[in-house]
Formats: sequence, structure tokens, C-alpha cells
Amino acid sequence: MHVANEKANETADETARESRRTDRGEASTSRRRRRRTVITVVAVLVVVAAGAGMWLYLHRSSGAAGDAVTTELVAATTETVKETVSATGTIQPANQANLTFAQGGKVTAVDVKVGDPVTAGQTLATIDPTSLQSALTLAQQQLTAAQAQLTAATAAANSGQIASANAQVTSAQSKVTAAQEALGQASLTSSIAGTVAAVNVAVGDQVSGGSSSTGTATGSNGSGSNATGTTSSATSAQVVVIATNAWVVDATVGASDLAKLKSGLQATITPTGATSPIFGTVSTVGIIGTTSGGTSTFPVTIAVTGSPTGVYAGTTASVVITVKQVPDVLTVPTAAIHEENGKTVVYQMKDGQQVSTPVAVGAVYGTTTQVTQGLNAGDQVVVTARTGRTTTGNGTGGTGGSNGTGGNRGGFGGFGGSGGQAPGQVPNQAPNQAPGQAPGGAPAGPAGG
Repeated sequence: MHVANEKANETADETARESRRTDRGEASTSRRRRRRTVITVVAVLVVVAAGAGMWLYLHRSSGAAGDAVTTELVAATTETVKETVSATGTIQPANQANLTFAQGGKVTAVDVKVGDPVTAGQTLATIDPTSLQSALTLAQQQLTAAQAQLTAATAAANSGQIASANAQVTSAQSKVTAAQEALGQASLTSSIAGTVAAVNVAVGDQVSGGSSSTGTATGSNGSGSNATGTTSSATSAQVVVIATNAWVVDATVGASDLAKLKSGLQATITPTGATSPIFGTVSTVGIIGTTSGGTSTFPVTIAVTGSPTGVYAGTTASVVITVKQVPDVLTVPTAAIHEENGKTVVYQMKDGQQVSTPVAVGAVYGTTTQVTQGLNAGDQVVVTARTGRTTTGNGTGGTGGSNGTGGNRGGFGGFGGSGGQAPGQVPNQAPNQAPGQAPGGAPAGPAGG
């Protein structure tokens, strides 16, 4: 019985140990399964992240990395090129009269208003002539008395008295002449034919005598004025009359352009708001500048050709002065010129291939450049332009490209296309673009020579 109990106990212990070994094995297996699951999930996440990164790389937003590059073919052309100087200025009448009463008095009449046409010599306003008439009457009486004294001295044959009487007559006559002139100045008359531009006087005003001026309106920019007498500015003049059949542009240029300018150069003038230009010639070039903010400008006056309509004093205008003109110049867009291996080249499309053509260039005229060797008129060259990109998505490649899966930028190889990614192409590299070339940069060296 005792032996049987021991065997039973041993059997139970073995069963328990086996149970524990089974539990440990199952726990170990469960842990291994969990580790495999975690490893699998991490691997999947890595793959997904890598794929998302590649997708984003190949499908970058079109506005995130700058402008898109477009290309076109442009023919070399023979043309007349111009070198110009640009300026801004103000249109002014070529002739302007700033009129002021020469005598003082009370204004009794104003016969014109702004906008009225007037003729030379026409009366514009008058002052009370009473005191002026009295001065003339007195001067005439003094002249009569001096003449009587001269008559008496002549009759007495007194040479000393005759000389004195003659002097008195001469003086009295001068006073009469001055009084007559002053009485005539009771009326303010226009010295030129034109249009009334300002009236700064009214009936009842008491005015003091001053001086009028007549001349060009270009004195304000330092180029000088041909006005006669003491200058009376338009703001202080009692009536301003301007000629509307002749105009000038009162402009300024910088010091760097001054040496290029001279009288007689042709100019194209575009008044602000005008739909078509007018024309003129440079009449004066000032040599005394005005400095403001560390920058010096110099006055230039352009005489408008003819009598164009729709021109108004004080209108601003842009001016383009032609300083040089060269005929029969072969030019291409400046954007078509590139440097390759120390040579100046343009790229041409021949038989569907982009070919590098060495050229010799001359002067640069802004957006065009002179070509002196290497091209003929009509030869087509590749021109690159940058445009703002606003869309993303599948692009279709043109010549040299193929349909791609991203909105990637097309380069020269994708001429005419807008985003095709060629098979085997480096991501974001334009078709036919050399590896390492920045997207949108100068074309890579073509295969042709």
C-alpha cells in the first residue's frame, strides 16, 4: 500500500511537470508569434513610408520648388535694332504767358474765364483808370507850359533860356508818354494767342503793379526759359494763357544716360492714359543736375512734333529716346544664348534632336542679342522660359518624353511636353537632361555637335 501511494505521487508529479513544460512551450511560442507580428508590422510600415516618400518625391507640388520651365522654337531674324534711353516727364505748353497788371488799382472787369480761347492783344481784364487818367492830364498840362516857355525864349533870342526851355519840354514829353503807357496798362491784354488756363483775379480786387512774362514753360526743370522781363510764375499771375498748338515734354534722365543724349534725337512719347503715342525730338539737354537722395537727374526737353490733339498741360508721359539705330542685325532671343565648355552656343532642334551650335555674339539689346557668326536668318533656336505652375498630376511628355505618373517638370528633352517622366530617368530630371543638372537650368550638352 505504501509503495502504491509513492507511485501514485510520482505519477502526479510527472503529470504536473509535463503540464508546466507544456505551458512554458505555449508561452514561448506565443511570444515568438508576437515578435514575428511586430517585425512584420514594422517592415510593412517601413515599406509604406519609403513608398510614400518616393511618391511624394515624384509627385511634388508644382508650386513648391519654383516655376516650371517651358520651351519654344524661335527663328533668328534680321531686323533694325535700337538703343534707347527711357525717361518720364510732364507735358507742358511750348508757349505760356503769365500775365499781371503792370499798374495798381481796383479791378473793374474780368472778361474771360478758364478755357476761353483768346487772341494776341485781346483785353482780358481792366482796373479803374481814374488816377491814371488824372496823371496823364497833369503831364499834358506840364508839357503845354514847357512848350510855352520855349516859345517865349525863342522869341527873346535868349540862348540860355532856349536851352533850359528845351530841356523842360523834353522832360514833360517823357512824362506824358509814360502816363499814356500807364493808362494803357489799365487793361490786361494777352501777349499770345491761346487758351486761358487760369484766372486768379476778380472784380473788386485791389491789385498792385507787377511784371508779366511770356515764354516756354520749361524753366522749372532747369533747362532755361525764354520768358522776357521779370518772371511771374503761374501761381502768382493774375491770368495765365497757354498756347495749345505746340507742346514740349519737360523730362529728366539719370547721369549714366546723359552722355548719350543730344539735340535732334527722335523720341516716342506716350501720355498717361493715351492709347497711341506721339512723337518729338530732343531740343535741349541740361548739364546742371538736381540731386535728391544721393541720385542726380538732369533736365531734358523734348519738342512735340506737330499739333497733336488730346494733349493737355500737366499730363505725365513716358518717353523713349532713340540714341542709336543699327539696320540689318541678325538677332535671337537673349534667353537662347548659353555657355557650354567655354563656348557660346545656341541649341537647335534638328531631326527631333537638340543640337548644340557654337555662335559668335555681338551687342545685347535687352531681350535680344546680336549673332555675328554661326546662324542664318530663319534658323530656329530653342528658347527657355519660366512660368508659374499651378497644377499637379499626371503629365504628358512631348518629343523625347513619355507619359509619366507624376506632374514632374519637363526639360529640353521633353520639348513641347509638360511633365512626362521618361522611363529610367533620374527622378525629377527632364528628359535628355544631364544628371546633376538643376531642373529648369540650361540644357545639358546635346549629343550632336
